[in-house]
Amino acid sequence: MPVSMKVHVNTTRNACRFGDTVRRRAEARRTVKLLLVPRDASMSDNMVPDYMVTDSMIDRFLEIEPPPIRATAEFDVIVDEIERTYVLGAFFSALSASVVTIERMLNTARIELHKLVTFKIKELWGKAATNDWQPNINALAQWKYLDGDLADELSAVYEIRCRYLHSGDIATVVPDSLRSVKATYRLLSELIGFPSRLFKVGSAIECLDPGDPLVRVFYTPNPPSAGLSG
Repeated sequence: MPVSMKVHVNTTRNACRFGDTVRRRAEARRTVKLLLVPRDASMSDNMVPDYMVTDSMIDRFLEIEPPPIRATAEFDVIVDEIERTYVLGAFFSALSASVVTIERMLNTARIELHKLVTFKIKELWGKAATNDWQPNINALAQWKYLDGDLADELSAVYEIRCRYLHSGDIATVVPDSLRSVKATYRLLSELIGFPSRLFKVGSAIECLDPGDPLVRVFYTPNPPSAGLSG
């Protein structure tokens, strides 16, 4: 039975996938220009001078890729900061937005999925949000919502989070920021990015298993907007 839900779509990389390097970087420059425009301004990319966009900004734009489509989250305002701050070179801001997004996503997923999954974890049942990522990572991995590689990467990013939060060395903020951004986008893709194991995305979005706890938590409660069939 067809249903509707609100989704977040990011098509900014589409034009950068085709043509030679010169063409792809030219298309990337156009999008990066829009990241320089204030959110409350009505401007097009041709109103921003080329010299405002550096080669390093284009490099950073091309080395990350937000989920092209995802369900909305209550903390979208934080997620939306990640791409802009990283591309513009505000590395600590991008790192901060990334780890906050990860922490909120892990807590929300563990708390809500625990109500629906068959396998209960006694130590976590009824437990509120926590700033310790590992129990949440372990739970989601046990429930098969995180693969081992992503679980390990999130554990590594947690160490980065703690280092910056608790007066550790910050000399590697640029690579730490990139690693955190990429891990965030991977987590979002796995949980709210219409993963291929649960959805078939085409002209419409077909849900392959409407009864899966992940679908019930993150996809069916959303308010109407875009088409979803299941």
